[in-house]
Amino acid sequence: MGRDLRWSQFLNTSLGRLHQAIPFDELARLFPPPSHTGRPAWMDVRGGIGLQVLKSYLGLSDEKLLDRLNTDWVLQYFCGIRLSPGQWIRDKDLVGRWRRYLSEHIDYAHFQLELAKHWRPLMKDTQAILMDATCYESHLRYPTDVKLLWECCEWLWELIDQCCKELKLAKPRRKQKKQFQRYLHYQKRRRKTHKKEKRQRRYLLRFLAKGLDEWAKLAGRTQIILAQKTYDRLQTIRLVYEQQQLHYDDPQAQIKDRIVSLAKTYIRPIVRGKETKRVEFGAKVHSVQIDGITFVEHLSYDAFNEGTRLESSVTLSQTYFERCRQLGADRIYQTNANRRFCAIKGITTNFKPKGPKPKHKRPRDQMREALNKARASAMEGSFGNEKLHYNAHRIKAKTQATETLWIYMAIWTASAQKIAHRITKEKRRRQAA
Repeated sequence: MGRDLRWSQFLNTSLGRLHQAIPFDELARLFPPPSHTGRPAWMDVRGGIGLQVLKSYLGLSDEKLLDRLNTDWVLQYFCGIRLSPGQWIRDKDLVGRWRRYLSEHIDYAHFQLELAKHWRPLMKDTQAILMDATCYESHLRYPTDVKLLWECCEWLWELIDQCCKELKLAKPRRKQKKQFQRYLHYQKRRRKTHKKEKRQRRYLLRFLAKGLDEWAKLAGRTQIILAQKTYDRLQTIRLVYEQQQLHYDDPQAQIKDRIVSLAKTYIRPIVRGKETKRVEFGAKVHSVQIDGITFVEHLSYDAFNEGTRLESSVTLSQTYFERCRQLGADRIYQTNANRRFCAIKGITTNFKPKGPKPKHKRPRDQMREALNKARASAMEGSFGNEKLHYNAHRIKAKTQATETLWIYMAIWTASAQKIAHRITKEKRRRQAA
């Protein structure tokens, strides 16, 4: 897109300042050129990245973001396009398609490294790092065993009925209406006792087992060709039945990779131990904050102990910036292995020292208090800021790849906004001088 008189006006807007904080040209080189077969190429890779940044920044749905893009010239400049009067983007899947394309080809380590190189001149206290982990919840209703079993039964019997209709076969007999009334009656109860919950699971397990047997008979009599997505869902239901039957027979059994959602099979329960929310469902992210700017060190949909990530976090910070000299983290990191590592590297930490408490404060104690205060305010505050203001509260993506990209973009956009404020402050300081 060529520069015109409006470009200077765009740079003075809040989105224009955010645009200057992101190296779109360098980031676009990390992706292969996309193919736009059968549809107009409205924008290049830079525009696709800009769309995902705008989604995190504005907190809009894909449909509303596209409406804003069609009517707001500032958003068009941010994505590197200019629509002529009367021109309208009617491709409703534009935002989602770019999200899928970026999630398939992105290398998160190289992408974040380019951001760190671009932001490095505006970062000062790079020798001190803070680290912590949080969970970015996925958008799904609170999972229970009864809900999951009923969803499996409902989907499986609907598949059986559809195949019987296409093959002109009689539908197998079952008491689905009675099972639905039982399920509905149970769900409407205010007080769901363990006895009633176990009885309802027993009913649904039998109903699901009958559905799997009927499907096996149907598949054995006829040749049924299923779409890959349908076949994968059927395999998931078989796995859910095995896990739930094991859980019913032995409630104390440890079930590896337990499925809690039929639509999002990659989601696992993350036990956080919070007072108001003991279990969360989503991605657990270990972040490193350097001079107020957050970088992702590790992301996983399985639970992990963030206390083992200290050494890799220090390595990450020293890859991007200078040697780490101060480190702030909470109690879970205060293991003997981490203490030895920090002592060898000469890193001052906020870890509570072992042994008797000294009578007088030492300079090291003042540094420890400063790191504790920074970790409790800046680090924890950044998590709330990303979730509340950058569209990361409940991730509505439909696949694991797009959900991962959604989380990364929210974290990077929040950091880019802080860099944009520093760019503005630096310009004002130069003008005043």
